[in-house]
Amino acid sequence: MPNPPNPIVIVNVSQQIPPSAATLQQTGAFISQGATTTAPGTMSLLTSLGSLASILVGQLALSNLVWSAGTVTATANAPHGYTIGDTLLLTISGCAPVGYNGTYTCTVTTTTQFTYSVTSNPGTITTAGYYTPEDVAELNAMNATFWAQGTSSNAYVLELGAGNANDGVAYLTTWLAANPFTVYCLVPPREWDANSNFLALAQDYQSPESMLYFFVTTTTSTYTAYTNLMKCIDWNIEAPGIPATEFDAAARMYQVVSQAPSNTNKVMPFSYRFLYGVTPYPVAGNGTLLTQIVQAGGNYVGTGYQGGISTAIDFIGQTADKNNFLYWYSVDWMQINSQIYLANAVINGSNNPINPLYYDQAGVDSLQTTEATFVVQNGITFGLITGSIQLTELDGPALSAGLSAGTYANQAVVNAIPFVTYAGANPSDFKAGIYRGLSVIYIPTVPFIQVVMNLLVTEFVAFG
Repeated sequence: MPNPPNPIVIVNVSQQIPPSAATLQQTGAFISQGATTTAPGTMSLLTSLGSLASILVGQLALSNLVWSAGTVTATANAPHGYTIGDTLLLTISGCAPVGYNGTYTCTVTTTTQFTYSVTSNPGTITTAGYYTPEDVAELNAMNATFWAQGTSSNAYVLELGAGNANDGVAYLTTWLAANPFTVYCLVPPREWDANSNFLALAQDYQSPESMLYFFVTTTTSTYTAYTNLMKCIDWNIEAPGIPATEFDAAARMYQVVSQAPSNTNKVMPFSYRFLYGVTPYPVAGNGTLLTQIVQAGGNYVGTGYQGGISTAIDFIGQTADKNNFLYWYSVDWMQINSQIYLANAVINGSNNPINPLYYDQAGVDSLQTTEATFVVQNGITFGLITGSIQLTELDGPALSAGLSAGTYANQAVVNAIPFVTYAGANPSDFKAGIYRGLSVIYIPTVPFIQVVMNLLVTEFVAFG
């Protein structure tokens, strides 16, 4: 109600608005190159297995196919939209004779034609049939394998436009620069494996601050292209002879984006997770290879037979730098939530007439408490941080000395350099309102990968 004339009591209202939950780490996308009807740069949300059908490209009609000297020239009913000179995978189907059918690396020669190699003459075409981007089959496989893991998460399709691996990487490079921190996980097509441009792109996201991961499908002959510096690469080798409906990298992405850390839903280790709708790599005769894959920073689908479990499991849930994914998930969670909660404290503190936030010792204490209470303590509760909280107010040398002496062993240290100490040593920062004295030193939670037990068998009998 409006204030009356000569009010006895005037009430001033201010707001404190809590931050919304961060969702970046729950955002994963399958990369499409021309497999959907959406425009390049579009991210389409999939909320169920059937969501993909409405945007998937169907079969595209051919008007003629002609074989000559080992090369088939295919003519489309309508302009195909591909770049002349490109090479890309296309699936030819519905043709008669059937010798024209199959999945081929095709070269685009005109706005309506492309060529591919067939050694023997299939004969004169009687039914022209259809062509479909190979990405359609892969996108269907990604979608099916993702949803086979469960329904507690959603996925996106990121359309990059039709083309080959080089085209896709070029488009994605530009898109990521224009849309930073939009997506956490990406599953690229198999064709991108070991592509030099893709490897160069990965190098741009291998710093500790980066929060982008590529779930890559590689092979026994190409996995060495991924170095142990590429923390943004999570690569796996699929079992031989898997069905066309399977795409193991999508199962691995589900394990990440389905996490929703809370007091009652701790983040589990990513090692040895149960996987569904995927084919375990045969162990017999492949022991050396599977050991080499793990030692190189890779992953494969196995089973839990060592624990008396026949279900498929993930070996071993690591990124290419040999850190368990849980390690980097924890680091990213800390980055995201520290930024959100500290910024929230500053903004709300600028709108609180009862207890405004100033750049003084009380303000430093308030920021330290915010970080400790809403970030570090939650990180411990959610299973992302090892140990307990310790608040300190030390300068750099004193903090380093305490850490070196083991004073803070198994503790997550939230340190805030005292206001007078920091402002006195950094007057230009104080003038600009910049405080760089807040830090957290912690150990991310990691899983057991291997347990060694010593067993001593003896024939000595102890007598009392």
